[in-house]
Amino acid sequence: MSQTNPQPRLSVAIVVRNGEPQIEKTLESIKSIADEIVVLDTGSVDRTLEIVQNYQVQLFQTSWLDDFAAARNECLSRVCGDWVLWLDAGEYLEPEDGRQLREFLTQQADTANAYMMIVKTPANGQEVSGEQVARVRLVPNHPAVQFEGRVRESLAPSLAATGISVEGLPFRIQRGEYDVLPKTKAEKAKRNIRIADLEIKETGPSSRLLNCLGDSFQTLNDKVHGSQFFRHALEGSERGSVDMLEAYYGLLTTLDGQEDAVETQLAICLEALEIFPLDSQLLCAMGGYLQMQGRLDLAARSYETAYKHGQIDPQTWHLDQIQEIAAVCLSLALQLQKQEPQALEVLEEAVGYYPESVRLHRQLMEFYIKQCDRDKALAQMDRLPQDMPHREALRSVVRGACLANEKNWIAARSYLETGYQAGCRDQLCMRWLTVTLLSTGDLVKAEPILIEWAQLDPTNLEVQKYLEIVSQRNQQSEAPSTTTRTDTGTPGAPILDRPHTNIDIGQTETTDF
Repeated sequence: MSQTNPQPRLSVAIVVRNGEPQIEKTLESIKSIADEIVVLDTGSVDRTLEIVQNYQVQLFQTSWLDDFAAARNECLSRVCGDWVLWLDAGEYLEPEDGRQLREFLTQQADTANAYMMIVKTPANGQEVSGEQVARVRLVPNHPAVQFEGRVRESLAPSLAATGISVEGLPFRIQRGEYDVLPKTKAEKAKRNIRIADLEIKETGPSSRLLNCLGDSFQTLNDKVHGSQFFRHALEGSERGSVDMLEAYYGLLTTLDGQEDAVETQLAICLEALEIFPLDSQLLCAMGGYLQMQGRLDLAARSYETAYKHGQIDPQTWHLDQIQEIAAVCLSLALQLQKQEPQALEVLEEAVGYYPESVRLHRQLMEFYIKQCDRDKALAQMDRLPQDMPHREALRSVVRGACLANEKNWIAARSYLETGYQAGCRDQLCMRWLTVTLLSTGDLVKAEPILIEWAQLDPTNLEVQKYLEIVSQRNQQSEAPSTTTRTDTGTPGAPILDRPHTNIDIGQTETTDF
């Protein structure tokens, strides 16, 4: 009688401190797939312990020693499963990813390998996209596999020493919105600065620690120190390494918003592209800097290379959906050069590659609005998620935007106000309602809408420009006027051809319509 091998046991390991806002979501997501959940608390003073005790977990406590590797290794010593999945408080698996991960362990996992998984953060509301990175999160429970480093701790040295290879898995670990809140990021940055300083005193500087300091100071908006640490990280990095690429990304970001910084950013981009010639983020950043300078043909070439040939090192934080972003940037750069047929061709080709892309369907919708093709614009709107908020209100906005683009202001206003009053605060609604009100001279109604828009999207240059127009018109209110010109050429067209879009490494200016 043949014997079947027992199914491998999965332990989920979590190190936590003051995880009250997040820990429950993590535990809920893995309770059905884990054979064992081991939680190591490092000194919580909130309700973390109370929440954890509502679940079937192995709960241990230890003192926090400003050392993530020490905490993780302590947690690892308590694990009994064959495999260890590492999660932080607030991270979770979608049900399908959890199911497939469990199936992978049963059918394919090899203890000669450790596995990287994608960790994904949501956009914070002002960013063009969330970010993601590949991290080693699933490892065989081997006594020699240990973490190293007080901060930005790593399994890599011990995996290499034991001959365990690293492969990638397609399953994603999600992070919640709490992780991208400015307060959360600032608290983590201050903590990481303190811990990195401790490790540097003990072992000396390394590119890993210098990048950590650069990123932390950048998060705290101290761009001077951030830039200094990224430059030091570059000097000490191995050519072509992940540390070097991260330092280039960080250095470019520290220069964002500085006066006359574009030439410097271009020079840094060119230097980086000599080493990482097909890096998608560097190419998109290059396109953005060139576009700021009005060099649209070169910008389009950079975007095209990113879209068609771009690559990403998964071990660096990078924009999710970067190829789709590159396609949109290319299309918009072509539109600015009045090459509408080529711009449409890019979008239609890209949506063929990424048929579920909300970003691409929105861009096609706004392209057709610009062409006053209501039926095609509505057809693209129908491809947007069925559960999106105020869906029918947005449908009214699309109709109104098409009419506004034809300068049929009275009919447009009716549709746009209907969508707005129904709760739609989509940028499409805010933009075209503003354009319509200003074009009909109704500054009284336009101003509160603009103020609300600015609150929803405080970094948007387009809304700031409209507010300047309203301010100027208010100051000149004694002059008779029946129609307010809002555009730089075409009556009723949006004021900026290139509203501000933050794409994280270098702020690329593109248009959204």
